[in-house]
Amino acid sequence: MAKVSLISYTGIGHPDPIYAARLLAYTKNTRLNMSPEGLIEFMNKSPDQIMAEMEYMAGSIPSSWEFVDVIFSVNGLSRATAQQMTRSRHASFAMQSQRVTNMSDVNWDRHAGELQNEFDARMRMNIDHYSQMVEAGMSLEDARDLLPIGVHCNLVAKYNLRTLVELSRARDSLRVQHPYHDIVVQMRERTLAVWPWAMTFFEPPQAKAIRMIEAVALALKEKDGAMYQGHSGALAKAADLLKK
Repeated sequence: MAKVSLISYTGIGHPDPIYAARLLAYTKNTRLNMSPEGLIEFMNKSPDQIMAEMEYMAGSIPSSWEFVDVIFSVNGLSRATAQQMTRSRHASFAMQSQRVTNMSDVNWDRHAGELQNEFDARMRMNIDHYSQMVEAGMSLEDARDLLPIGVHCNLVAKYNLRTLVELSRARDSLRVQHPYHDIVVQMRERTLAVWPWAMTFFEPPQAKAIRMIEAVALALKEKDGAMYQGHSGALAKAADLLKK
């Protein structure tokens, strides 16, 4: 299984653990004059006020989510999975090069079940062919064509909060290849470990919509007199439909 490490992020080393959240809140508040002095207001807000800003932002236009970044080191993933990751058009990547690195001792995933022994034997055979050609004098950049796509590599990946959230939602599917899904899960977990306030951004939009609908239904209940009739009842039913 590939290992994901969070190696840098907006606010790393800053004495304020919610600095990145404060920065996000400032960038969202376009009603104010976008001046350096305007940031001070958000630096002085209480954590509860900043969390309220995050809740609002998580249900609003996501363009301001792009102002904070996370950088991951992903080690031991297959070249095939790396290709899936790097197809993203909204992230930055630096991948281990097979052109200048001798891959004779490379490893691979074990996921072939009952066929694992046969799978391992064929992988070793292909890598042995690669090694033999390198030893015979073929350049690494030419010999790499013999390497199976399942061999391991390492890469560094940088996302802003918006692209990471969108990636997490898109890859939360049974149709996604398991190694890639596992990497995305690890990236989300590593992010929330340093930005616990970001959980509201990863929450499914439907959950936010349900809370908003139910809040309005409860407010209308005072007028309608019961939750099962009138506008409050209709909204409560709509919320229940979204839950199914």
